[in-house]
Amino acid sequence: MTDLTKHSLYKPLEVDSMLSAIFNIYLKKFLIMFVYSFVAVFMVQVIIYYLGFWDLYTVSDPDEMVRNFPEIFKKIGVISVSSVIIYGFLNAFLINFLIKSDLEPGINTGDLLAESFRKYSIHMIFFLILSAIILIAGIFIGLIAVIVGSLVAMAYLGTVMMSGGAVIVAEEKNAIETIGRIFSLTHKDFWSALGVVVLFVLIMLLISLVLSAIIAIPVVIMFFGNLNDSGILEALNLKMYDLGIWVVILNSIVSALTYPLYAILSVVLYFKLKYSEDHNRVSLQ
Repeated sequence: MTDLTKHSLYKPLEVDSMLSAIFNIYLKKFLIMFVYSFVAVFMVQVIIYYLGFWDLYTVSDPDEMVRNFPEIFKKIGVISVSSVIIYGFLNAFLINFLIKSDLEPGINTGDLLAESFRKYSIHMIFFLILSAIILIAGIFIGLIAVIVGSLVAMAYLGTVMMSGGAVIVAEEKNAIETIGRIFSLTHKDFWSALGVVVLFVLIMLLISLVLSAIIAIPVVIMFFGNLNDSGILEALNLKMYDLGIWVVILNSIVSALTYPLYAILSVVLYFKLKYSEDHNRVSLQ
């Protein structure tokens, strides 16, 4: 197993230094992470586009929706399975890249890609499925205590699950072993982990708002074009699916810009918790 103590993130980290580390790593390794993320997200977006999923937004008749429900359910199933497989592989590669490129500078990216597919992708895919089931179950149980309970469950389970991808790669565990490991690991310093996850989510919401405003620019341009050609009523009917294949490209770019940040958070949080666990063990001896 790789000596994790030699990683640059294996050190004491507070909430502010963790957030700083996340964005420093993002800027330093941006190009490789963006390119691979774009390719993966583009594949998912192409599947969605060519299955005609955007066309569902044009259906307004409830009876037609009911008649098309078996076909809609089939499309959702294909999209869900494809997304889990592609994102599982992408997550395995990004986390493997973040860990190994720090420990072995100059390591070949192609070798990391092959290793990620061979050793970690299947475990990552099953982990994504299991964590989604646990998160949904926790939120459902939290609904018993109305909104507050579901928010608490989401915050708790989201914090626990966040380091799971890094555990699979760093400690070479399977999906089931990872579930048990992340609970014990996160509880070593839960409140600090919760703090950084909450702040990270708030920052990502702000970034998403900015990117949403940017991606809306083509829609605004088309709106004014339609306004001149067809009048105000027709212009107001403009939807994102009117952009055709461009919506695939725009969504892929936006997702590729933000997705690597979650992989970085998983790695940073893992090393913060791992360092705390190791040094707490030493202090108890």
